[in-house]
Amino acid sequence: MKIKHPLSKKEVRQIMEDMKRIFGKEVAEKLISKSDQVLIGEFDKKTQILFVNKKPRFIKREDLIFPLVIALYEISTLEDLRTWKRRVVVDQGAVPYILNGADVMTPGIVDVDEEIKEGDFVFIVEEKYGRPLAIGIALLDGKTMKEKKKGKAVKVIHHAKDKIWELTAL
Repeated sequence: MKIKHPLSKKEVRQIMEDMKRIFGKEVAEKLISKSDQVLIGEFDKKTQILFVNKKPRFIKREDLIFPLVIALYEISTLEDLRTWKRRVVVDQGAVPYILNGADVMTPGIVDVDEEIKEGDFVFIVEEKYGRPLAIGIALLDGKTMKEKKKGKAVKVIHHAKDKIWELTAL
């Protein structure tokens, strides 16, 4: 991965605002603060990794930005991610499939943030311990995910054990 350059204070503030909008102020402050040094690295032509104080924290694709699974995993030892906004909670049967890169199917969903809109970045957690498994894009709104009995609910774009995880979990 090629580290390109540090972000400006203005760009860091924008990330903070995005995280506050997505997760709320309390959660956003656990992910990034205005005094943090943020460097941007290029993973591939479409994907960038943002390092906060030398630790990989965010994935950025085009204008979308979201915490990496590894960053959420570290927070999950202190916080119950099953209560956060933008979460999709899946049963234990779905876990091995998601860890192999499969999309999230509606029958495996046990809980979901009903405020999710189609096209939102979401994160997927397992129901037993609340550990994050993946990040994806909602193919349905939250209410429909809960009600529908078959079909895809989330397109997975990054998951634990994928290439980005392997690179950032060092």
